[in-house]
Amino acid sequence: MKLTAKLKKAIHLHAAEVYPTECCGVIVNNTYVRCRNTSQLKDSFEIHHVDLANAEDQGEIQAYVHSHPDATTRASDLDLHQIELHEKPWVICAYPDLDFAIYQPCGFKFPLIGRNYHHGWQDCYSIVRDFYQRELNIQIPNFERSDRWWESADNASLYLENFGKAGFVEVNDLKYGDVMLCRVGRTEHVNHAVIWLGDQGALKSEQTEACIGSSLILHHPYGRKSVREIFGQQWQERVAKVIRHVKNY
Repeated sequence: MKLTAKLKKAIHLHAAEVYPTECCGVIVNNTYVRCRNTSQLKDSFEIHHVDLANAEDQGEIQAYVHSHPDATTRASDLDLHQIELHEKPWVICAYPDLDFAIYQPCGFKFPLIGRNYHHGWQDCYSIVRDFYQRELNIQIPNFERSDRWWESADNASLYLENFGKAGFVEVNDLKYGDVMLCRVGRTEHVNHAVIWLGDQGALKSEQTEACIGSSLILHHPYGRKSVREIFGQQWQERVAKVIRHVKNY
């Protein structure tokens, strides 16, 4: 897809009008269609569902568009994630600069080791989902979750209430890929998942550096990068349940 001068002007004008928040819209029939940004965050966007539906009525969406106020056109982690989900080009306008970038879906995947933490789509449950899809070719469902859901007894317990729905059963031994549900910190609910690698530190789905030791786990700590580490006493004391997917027997 090519950005014409007319498209750039329309996008830049929209970015100027809503600054310092992000503008957002779509390109349909080589025309920029403005949409409302319903995100409550300054550095994020969410296209209003009514505006998106109206745009889709006009024709096929060619690209999604948003601005980066006082920033570059470099795609964020969330941008890269959304590009692959939507399977459409992603146009980013750096405002107030007259700089544009087009990102094409290319099958990009965040690595299992060393990925950044973003609650809700790249967290300790996300790494379980991605591990099972890539390492074991098992699809497990996603579940909606608010940040720090584990701190209130009024919230549902993500792991304890849903592991059966996701195809897991409780076990007493450990096998590659099993998940240990842990309680980390003072919390109302079991709130963390770690994946048992055992002596197999190397992953099959991506190149990994050598990791010395046995009894290894893979997990994504809150607010940190995902990591492999030894399943030491501190983790052993936190385990509430060990679960195994029925397709991994």
